[in-house]
Amino acid sequence: MGRVDTIGETDFIWFDGVPEGITHALLFDAVGADHMPGVVASSLVEDTRPIGHITSKHVHSVPHTLLKERGFVGWSVFRVGHALIIEISTPARLSDDVGQQKNAWLFNYPPARDIARMLADLGVEVFTTLTTSLFDEHILSKEVSETVQVIPASLIGNGDEEDDTLQPLWGWLPAFIFERIKGGAEIMLMPAHGPSVQAKPLEETSFGVVLEALKDCGFPTEGAIERGKSLYEMASSDAAEAAKMANEVMSKLRRQKKNRGYEGGMFG
Repeated sequence: MGRVDTIGETDFIWFDGVPEGITHALLFDAVGADHMPGVVASSLVEDTRPIGHITSKHVHSVPHTLLKERGFVGWSVFRVGHALIIEISTPARLSDDVGQQKNAWLFNYPPARDIARMLADLGVEVFTTLTTSLFDEHILSKEVSETVQVIPASLIGNGDEEDDTLQPLWGWLPAFIFERIKGGAEIMLMPAHGPSVQAKPLEETSFGVVLEALKDCGFPTEGAIERGKSLYEMASSDAAEAAKMANEVMSKLRRQKKNRGYEGGMFG
């Protein structure tokens, strides 16, 4: 029988009752800046039918999210053996004013806090957020790591400036809170792939390495490689189209800027 549990400001809708025997949980942002975390996490899910949904007033809030899908009921939760897979599937849409970072915190913090509390109550021992290094500050100095990094959440906020990062909030905030509640949280940081008009073969990405890292952390990965192939093909096709559109927009902006450079000059 279905059940709804409310923690803080978040509702957890379980279709067949509260799941039992859960020791691991993985959270990923399905509409983040890089499509690879979504490909990896989705490849773990054997049954596409979710066992529950997560929803709250904050999931639906504008300007944080812009929802156009009818029938949206919240973020999906899947189960694979002893692990839960949580998919954050609404794109962040920050406002244009100077308080945009405040908006990000305002609408992300309550569900991130409540999800961490829910997982702790379920008895989860290992909680992992899967994200990408795309927003890491070291990208500015071209020192982006090409390897998968597993970072204990206990290191977040320890005052070490060398570990400062510009990660999206869903990449680290839930793990940070879970660590403070119970302990056993980590951030798995993938190398940035980014959009490209020409997708790499799956074998040349970090897909396999990340799966091995998840397996080492105790997540069930059987059959993930085969499922990942089709998922990667679809995601890469979408990313390639997005990259083409971005290139067209940038080219247009460059032309406009170049044309404006002649206005009022010798030939203006």
